[in-house]
Amino acid sequence: MGRPKKPDHLKMTTDLRIPMTPEQKSIVDAVTCSEPMGMASWVRTVILEAAQTELQKRDAEKKKAKGK
Repeated sequence: MGRPKKPDHLKMTTDLRIPMTPEQKSIVDAVTCSEPMGMASWVRTVILEAAQTELQKRDAEKKKAKGK
C-alpha cells in the first residue's frame, strides 16, 4: 500500500533549474549529503526563506518611503 496522495496545493509540479559551477555544486553537495530529505528539499527551504525575507524587506522599505 502506497502513501496517500498529496492535496493538490502541495503537489510540486514546477522545476527551477539553477545553473552553477562544479565547485558551487560540490559545496551544496557537501552541505546536503547528511540531509535526510535530500538536496532539493534543503535548497527549496533555503531559497523560500531568503525570498520571504527579501519580500518583507522590500515591503518595509515601501512603507518607509510612503511615510516620508
